[in-house]
Amino acid sequence: MGGFGHSYKTLEDKVRFHRKRAQYHLDRAVEWERILSQIQQLQRLEQASAEEELPKLPWPRRKSSLQGRNDFARQLLQSAKKGITPAEVREQANGQGFSVPTDYPYKLFSILVKRGMARKDEAGLYYPVAPGTKK
Repeated sequence: MGGFGHSYKTLEDKVRFHRKRAQYHLDRAVEWERILSQIQQLQRLEQASAEEELPKLPWPRRKSSLQGRNDFARQLLQSAKKGITPAEVREQANGQGFSVPTDYPYKLFSILVKRGMARKDEAGLYYPVAPGTKK
């Protein structure tokens, strides 16, 4: 009888080996459970007590009359005479109360460039492309 990297003379040797290996892994699991318990205990100590009332932060209110972040980003692009970066779009959108993930402006601008509605220069600035004109 043989296994991967092991040579067993009898079936009892194989059973003994795997029992020893299983016990090793059970001991490791117990050790990790103990460590996890200690971490959870520290987290509970650091959390605020249940009696303390934490103030609820209000959601930012939209300061723009536009319906969504896509409209807002396109409007920013159209008004950018000297170009605009995706980071500037994200900052301004967050300031206006729109929820904007980190990669959102990059994705939107890459789609607009593919459709011919925007262009990107070497400095990473995006500019609007007027309808009917070539890039």
